[in-house]
Amino acid sequence: MKPVLAIGLGNPLMGDEGIGWHIAERLAADPRLPEHVEVICGGTDLIRYAGEMDGRSRVVLIDAIEDGSDTGTVTVFDRDFSGLEEHQEHAHHLSAIEAVGLLRLIASTSFTFLGISIASARFEPALSPSMAARMPAILQEVLENLL
Repeated sequence: MKPVLAIGLGNPLMGDEGIGWHIAERLAADPRLPEHVEVICGGTDLIRYAGEMDGRSRVVLIDAIEDGSDTGTVTVFDRDFSGLEEHQEHAHHLSAIEAVGLLRLIASTSFTFLGISIASARFEPALSPSMAARMPAILQEVLENLL
């Protein structure tokens, strides 16, 4: 088992809301991915992966947030996720932040949340042109946070 687990969240059929899933898909195939990192395209149900988190030193969650920042801005949250909940109103069963609250009760791992700013979620199987243009830079920032 690799010590770091990166989980890309989101629905790839909901446009930019699926950015976490799209990033995870690219990370898994990227030769720059550090050897100590395992990647999962997680969809919208984080609780489903509770067993995968057990025994890891760190879990990195990659998900969309609607925080008013420019599309594709990556914001890192390490310990304090308070206030982040209001920026996660989209297609998840529980928001990632609600799920982390529950998972912290049963898992002794450290959680990092990489929030990627989106303008809106819409039913669209592709990323918006502005998000697609930012993909290389987002991927680079995510890789730097996995070191």
